Amino acid sequence: MKYIIFVVVMLGTACLIQISGFAFPTWIALLVLILAIASDFLTTWACLRKQGREGNPVMALLFRKIGLYKTFGLMAGIWVCFIVFRWLGTPDGSQTAVALVYWMIPMNNMVVLVKLNRKTARCVNPSTQPAS
Repeated sequence: MKYIIFVVVMLGTACLIQISGFAFPTWIALLVLILAIASDFLTTWACLRKQGREGNPVMALLFRKIGLYKTFGLMAGIWVCFIVFRWLGTPDGSQTAVALVYWMIPMNNMVVLVKLNRKTARCVNPSTQPAS
């Protein structure tokens, strides 16, 4: 259910950005998107190193079948193809919506990472756990 809500929020936010008429120039939206993708890769990697799990079932399958780094390489290639063949012909408002909404993924990863760090800290230092 959490993932359905997440997708609905992403789509709703994208629609609001489109309706508002707010739009970055193409090159700024592209830069924002590239930074979001890099942040997604880095935060996913950090979560997996902390024994977190991938929430996207397709990505989890790819991680198991071809490995983390090959999956990141595959996804980077897909993003490059998207940018080269689709991005430049898309209206500025749509580009801005995609670029800003994509930031929800690394932000969610950061929430997970903070929770994993707290869990690790409690396991390492039992004195931080509340008394029973």
